[in-house]
Amino acid sequence: MKEIVLIGSSSELALEFIKILSINEEFKIHTISSKSNSKQTLLVDEYIKEHEKISKYIEEINNPYIIFFNGFLKENRPNYYPNTEEILKTFRINYKIPLFLTKKIAIKNKNAKFVYISSMAVVKYRDKNYIYGIAKAMLETKIKQMDINYLILRFGKIKTKMSESHGDPPFSLNKSNAALRILKLLDKEKIIYPTNGLKVMSIFLKVLPLKILNFIEKIF
Repeated sequence: MKEIVLIGSSSELALEFIKILSINEEFKIHTISSKSNSKQTLLVDEYIKEHEKISKYIEEINNPYIIFFNGFLKENRPNYYPNTEEILKTFRINYKIPLFLTKKIAIKNKNAKFVYISSMAVVKYRDKNYIYGIAKAMLETKIKQMDINYLILRFGKIKTKMSESHGDPPFSLNKSNAALRILKLLDKEKIIYPTNGLKVMSIFLKVLPLKILNFIEKIF
């Protein structure tokens, strides 16, 4: 039986992922959250301050897949510009928390597989969400430098409340399809685009002039 630890398990995508796993006897689910009311969930008030509690909980699990579902996006230029508090929260949730916990957990869990939900926003920073993109890219850079078994999934838009103020660009996925892609790709390694369309788009974005990209994004 494969054991999967979900950090940030109260997020919309995590809850959808749990639904899929719950009907599959191949998996045992462990959940960690700051919001859940479930008695089966390890409840934490602050992920970084309670890292020892989290590490000890995961230490008892054999060869786990550890998936970080923590995410925060409060940015949609030119319609909404984040304030200072929201900018700091963007970096804390998308970069600082997963990196800090990875370092702590990896000390005792040498055989763990770490999985990160990243974004196409790292491919090229653009006006709409460049702070979010920078935070995700910083995490990717640090993870690639670590001696761990990891998988980074670069999704496009996943349709949740967090992203509802954004339009639907090509290759957007609903929660169910995104969750299915995570499950299907769990045993892949390094950086993976969940669909072929996103992989092709990443190549296109790298060569597309930023001015044109910013203009196109205003449509969405």
